[in-house]
Amino acid sequence: MSALAHNRFSHNVNTIKANQQPKQQLRVSNSQQAAQIAKNQLGGKVLKVQKQKSSYRVKLIKADGHIVSLTIDAITGRISGGN
Repeated sequence: MSALAHNRFSHNVNTIKANQQPKQQLRVSNSQQAAQIAKNQLGGKVLKVQKQKSSYRVKLIKADGHIVSLTIDAITGRISGGN
């Protein structure tokens, strides 16, 4: 391979690498982790965990008997609901 061809090839490979977006790291990567976060936040017993598109929905029963449902964003770890 000539030096000119090699240089063009290297440039193309570097351009492809530069254009690739790194995969976004998940803060919550599985149902068990989502359940633990919910339990730490509200206490009680986890009844059910459902994986949604980019979040987890966790249903739990608190010590006072109230059933609460909250959503945990898998990417940010943000918790909503559960009031």
